[in-house]
Amino acid sequence: MKMGVISDSHDNLKGLKWAFEKLKSMDVENVVHLGDIISPFVLKHVRANYEGRIWVILGNNDGDVIRLQQVAKEMSFCLFTEEQAFLELNGRSIVLMHEPRLLREFAQSGDFDLVLYGHTHEMDLQKVRNSLILNPGEIYGYINGKVSFAVVDLETLEVKFYEEEVSKVETIAL
Repeated sequence: MKMGVISDSHDNLKGLKWAFEKLKSMDVENVVHLGDIISPFVLKHVRANYEGRIWVILGNNDGDVIRLQQVAKEMSFCLFTEEQAFLELNGRSIVLMHEPRLLREFAQSGDFDLVLYGHTHEMDLQKVRNSLILNPGEIYGYINGKVSFAVVDLETLEVKFYEEEVSKVETIAL
């Protein structure tokens, strides 16, 4: 089973379309979004382009929390409003967070297979004890010039990053 990991979309609908088209082409049926969606309408756009299961944790720039919760419920997303959220998927223990607080502590605890975070807009993959720490980079694309996400094979814990120049993603029609 594979899981897509995205973060920091900041209303970039073209970046999201690019990522979800790739995820669908790989038959990825589970996706986590690690925060900074920004506008509630983005969740409707995502659901229009992707039918799989989606878990979302809020980020520091997600302002209209009440409306995000309402739309997430309407679109059958699982939305977490806490600073960290915990998920069990395919026998793997996963902690989700937007800001990288307590990364090392969670990884060093030995309780989690995956420690996922966003916020920095930079791809990161580290192994601490038996845990993988992963940041998929940004869907936004305008901080580092690249739109990126990751796919984790939950059987093997192999991680693959996918990235594209933001200028190419901007050519996608909505």
